[in-house]
Amino acid sequence: MDTLKKAKKITIKFFLNQVLEPATNQKGKKSYPLYIQVTYTRKNMQLRSRYSDYYYSLDEVKPYIMEFEERILRKIITHETDQAKGEYDLKGLRRKYDIYSFSIHEAVEVYLKARLHLAILKTKDELTTVLNFSTPQATVARLHEAARRLFKGFDRHLVGAGLISELTSHEQFLRLDKQPFLSYTFPTIIDWVDGSYQDEVATKLNAVYKNHPETTKQVLSLIGQAVAEKLKELEE
Repeated sequence: MDTLKKAKKITIKFFLNQVLEPATNQKGKKSYPLYIQVTYTRKNMQLRSRYSDYYYSLDEVKPYIMEFEERILRKIITHETDQAKGEYDLKGLRRKYDIYSFSIHEAVEVYLKARLHLAILKTKDELTTVLNFSTPQATVARLHEAARRLFKGFDRHLVGAGLISELTSHEQFLRLDKQPFLSYTFPTIIDWVDGSYQDEVATKLNAVYKNHPETTKQVLSLIGQAVAEKLKELEE
């Protein structure tokens, strides 16, 4: 990695994309999706906002949403520039933004839900069909509790020690770092990749579990596994 690379200006502007088909309300008033224009080394790229909706005017967009997305984009470009062997350009930024802007809490949920789903299917019990893994209300904690009630001895006989440990680490992580999704302050994949959130969560864990360093190690390992699984999508 070239540590002597000179930082270049990143310009980010938000706009309503009126070239696209609008959404129209009952009174015929048109609204448009929020888009982001990124300029770097005199090259432009436009991508759709991940965390916003349709708006009648740019003034309707909550400032904290734009601040949140701008922060993520600047982090991505800075990270990619540092990692690039040559000059970095914006190629592939849309796909990287989709992945890097994903919530870490959600990434852990997706990772564990897939693992839990596989363990439940291995029971070969007909009641597995009543569990709906796709609904947003079906969190890992609720699905785990449902499996315990439906399938006798689920934890003891059907879930490997690795998954039990991960489910425990997940509970510890949630107790440690509860951040409402709509606050737009939650950590994202890029925050883990660039190391900033790794340092933050490690500090919190060490403070709470100072006499149990293995707990810190296991929670960090869980998050790392979930992030690594999400990053595989960049290779698809």
